[in-house]
Amino acid sequence: MIAVLAGVIGALFGFSGALLGAWIKSRGEQQRWLRDQKLTGAAELVSAGTNIFELRHGNKVLLESFEPGELREWQTQLQKNRAAIHLLCAQETRDHADAFVKSCWRAKTGDREHKDKTIAALRAFTTSLRKEIGSE
Repeated sequence: MIAVLAGVIGALFGFSGALLGAWIKSRGEQQRWLRDQKLTGAAELVSAGTNIFELRHGNKVLLESFEPGELREWQTQLQKNRAAIHLLCAQETRDHADAFVKSCWRAKTGDREHKDKTIAALRAFTTSLRKEIGSE
């Protein structure tokens, strides 16, 4: 009887260990997926925002090759990834993303002070995101 009880207890511990291992692995995969989604959204938001800023700020190289449909694509990309940031990130990161996006749209040709503010907003966003995903 004791041998059977010991076998049952051993099996329960083994099964519990397997469940715990599966849960830990699942949790790690979920965290990696969330981190990847945040990074992808942020990278595409920064890319689209930078293109919009450069266009509005008067980048001559960009202006020479610019086609009107590109602005719509950048705007769509910007809004899509802004939504991803809003769904997945903490409030501080969302606020910095919003500040960066607004700054990109407010750019004017040759406005050095505004360019400095936009760069500061971009730095604040990336710093907040890095802190959030643990890659400081």
